Amino acid sequence: MMLRIVAAAIVFAVIVAPMDHAYPQTATTETPLGPLSWRRLPDLPNPLGVAGPYVGTHRGAVIVAGGANFPTTEGEDRWAAVKIWHDDVWVMAEAKNGGYEWVPQQPLPRPMAHGATASTPHGMVCIGGDDGKNVFDSVTLLSWNPATRRLDVHPLPSLPHPMCFGGAAAIDSAVYVVCGQHGTDRLTAAATAYRLDLRDFEPSAAATSTLPLKWERLPDVPGGPRTVPVVIARTGSTTPRLCVMSGRRPDPAHGDTAIEMLRDAYEFDPTAWEASGKKTGAMAAWKRLADMPAARMAGTALPLSPSHLIVLSGDDGRLFNQTNALKDAHPGFPKACLVYDASADTWSIAGDAPTCQLATTIVPWDGGWVMVSGEIRPRVRTPNAWLITSPAGAAGNAAAK
Repeated sequence: MMLRIVAAAIVFAVIVAPMDHAYPQTATTETPLGPLSWRRLPDLPNPLGVAGPYVGTHRGAVIVAGGANFPTTEGEDRWAAVKIWHDDVWVMAEAKNGGYEWVPQQPLPRPMAHGATASTPHGMVCIGGDDGKNVFDSVTLLSWNPATRRLDVHPLPSLPHPMCFGGAAAIDSAVYVVCGQHGTDRLTAAATAYRLDLRDFEPSAAATSTLPLKWERLPDVPGGPRTVPVVIARTGSTTPRLCVMSGRRPDPAHGDTAIEMLRDAYEFDPTAWEASGKKTGAMAAWKRLADMPAARMAGTALPLSPSHLIVLSGDDGRLFNQTNALKDAHPGFPKACLVYDASADTWSIAGDAPTCQLATTIVPWDGGWVMVSGEIRPRVRTPNAWLITSPAGAAGNAAAK
């Protein structure tokens, strides 16, 4: 029997969240392929916003689950506040009277954040994560039922090991998961890569644990262990690729106090790897790309065209070691967007985004892409949600809704 989230003691009220007018309602970012247009959507109902939520889309709905933030009471110092993990689950769907609204769902089994997500035709896959004390290997698929306006929950095979602060993306029916750390210590950072093919997914089999699915180990990501990479699938080309960029890692010689900010970038070609007979060497499967102009740790990206990617947010690490000294004087993360041209293997600097929301996931939706919540400076989250559209990329996302 398919597992379903049931609202036993919850009243499913629809919430239309207010918008923070400190941010513009519309904005434009110039790129080499034309402007990106930004339009505000209803804010996530959590007024502080969260970092590290699970974000995905399915059947025209945006799903946001979990995340973490630093709530404070009136007069309390934000820098003395305790980090709190959340179990809230929200779905943004079309309202009956037009527009969009947030619909609360049954909470997660536990407060969780900092996992990885991938949106597939079957639903949003939530992978790993942590709660501040434990790192998890669990994998769950959340699928939206427009008729009931509820999420159905399907267990999937667990990861071979716990993982948080990694990245994921989907190519066709397969979910790819890379890097992250396997424990609560930064020194457990890894370069591992796995794939789970959902081609044979059946909800009834998932509910009874008879699903013939298994995580496949792939060659490690070159360049060594890393956490919080930018991970995106470049699927518009004839041979889809998985791109892994930036991130950070500790220097083992100095414990977890010395952090290396990474600018390197790599691309995995599943078709070429299959044709090679699945050779185990990393460079037999991965291609090194040109280094990024600057790091973009925990950043977000979207495809501008079959050959172009744009990184919209991320931490360049310039002030990483000054966070505790700057505290609320921290200016926030860079808004300059970075564009990668795969045909020339070059990077360029595009215009500024209206916001730099990192530690979240951009997903295709409603003919464009949606960005929800995230971190805008250390210990500060935002509930803001944006719809981002591009004439260059609109055709490739028309089916996302």
